[in-house]
Amino acid sequence: MVITMKKTKLEILKITINIIRKIKIYIAYFKIKFLNEIQYKMAAFAGILTQFAWGGMYIMLYSTFLKNSTPSDYTIQQMSTYIWLQQAFFSLYNLWSIDKDILEQCQNGNIAMELIRPIDVYSIWHAKTLGKKLAMVTLRAIPILLICSMPFLKDYKLLLPTDLGMFILFVIVLVLSIILMMSYIMLMYISIMKTVSPKGIRVTFQMIMEACSGSLIPISFMPNTIIEILKYTPFYYMQNTALNIYNGYISDITEIIKIIGIQLIWIMILTIIGRRIMKKQLSKIVVQGG
Repeated sequence: MVITMKKTKLEILKITINIIRKIKIYIAYFKIKFLNEIQYKMAAFAGILTQFAWGGMYIMLYSTFLKNSTPSDYTIQQMSTYIWLQQAFFSLYNLWSIDKDILEQCQNGNIAMELIRPIDVYSIWHAKTLGKKLAMVTLRAIPILLICSMPFLKDYKLLLPTDLGMFILFVIVLVLSIILMMSYIMLMYISIMKTVSPKGIRVTFQMIMEACSGSLIPISFMPNTIIEILKYTPFYYMQNTALNIYNGYISDITEIIKIIGIQLIWIMILTIIGRRIMKKQLSKIVVQGG
């Protein structure tokens, strides 16, 4: 009995050490990519100007819809807040802001170098992409949020959260939406692994995500039938829910808790599917070029 308990404790210790080791590797790759990307200050400045231009055009467009009695219970202030947040976090929810090195590895055969290392390829690709995205958002989001909160924008300024509790719920949903988005991006990477050119698959994943997640048209502006259908997909729980919790459009605590639960379920589903497909792909991979 004592020997069995010692073995169990030893196994638990080994598992714990292994998990800590994997986390350290993940953080190391994340840090390298983050620090590398955050150096591009001029690119970030150009990106800020671009987001302001697009944000202004979207606000003018949707304001026209709302003022002309378009069937929507969105207010001008909620719509403006949604658009500014969307522009501030643009890099998080955009499939063009991904690690191009990973795509090149799949094209030129350098993925073979990743396979001979004693690391989990899924986790490394995840860390690199997340590091790049967060670095881009760090440089762009703060100036956009500060300027868009200024009083001179009047009804079109960024609203503050209704209370601290709702802000905390917004942060939780935002973090989960980023993880969910990353799981979707990993599926795209995995789909590209056995192709010569990533363009077709990348465009397909981008178009599906933009049409169904509220990137092109806020989901709240869509017909109720389409909204009910989208609630059964992971796209509804990406940027749409997080931004609508912040602007007060979604304020029911029960509904928000339900959203968090569904996000966790979709994260697990997409991650399990992604890891299983990647394991199968890597066991039969044929390196192109290189």
